[in-house]
Amino acid sequence: MILWYRGLYMDEEVKKHPAKCKRRVSRRSRPWSVLPWKKSYYALLLAENPDNLFEIIDTRQLFFRRYHYLDMYVVGLAAHYSEAVVLLQQILEEIWHADASFAPRKYFDRNDFE
Repeated sequence: MILWYRGLYMDEEVKKHPAKCKRRVSRRSRPWSVLPWKKSYYALLLAENPDNLFEIIDTRQLFFRRYHYLDMYVVGLAAHYSEAVVLLQQILEEIWHADASFAPRKYFDRNDFE
């Protein structure tokens, strides 16, 4: 299940039409059926592995059956990989300024996702 953070971090391109972008990601269409002009996005997820903080995945991967059984907590959405890295940097800086102990896993409460 895809759970979206209420204060979703977005790049400029996604901010233009956030509902449309979220709908495209949630639809999880097959990669080969996606027309060339249809976009894929890069999602920033809370990592499943406790040794990692975040994951950046191409949303075309969400078609695979493995992702249908996982709870994915999406924190950010970007149109390009480089912008996803910039978003991740923004998130980490915001967490650093909010709490000097720097605990990203505690910063995002599971109740803040819908």
